[in-house]
Amino acid sequence: MNREHVELHILISLARSQRALCRIIESVADHVESSEQLAGHIADNLKTISDYQHALMLKVTNRSKPTRVIGNVGKPAKPWINKKHL
Repeated sequence: MNREHVELHILISLARSQRALCRIIESVADHVESSEQLAGHIADNLKTISDYQHALMLKVTNRSKPTRVIGNVGKPAKPWINKKHL
């Protein structure tokens, strides 16, 4: 197996894991409505899992964390107004 093939399988597994997390969130949503503490605990656990998945994806694809651009990037255009709706 070459590296690209292994990376593809890992990324497919990560996507499958993300879908599983979505199913977990949907299945527990009704149960946590009545317990704010339980909702917070589950949200923290899901965030941790998601962060691990994101870190693994960055590692596998040899990409660094995206950086935010600070400051003005360009000059905004004038607002566009559709005269039909005035």
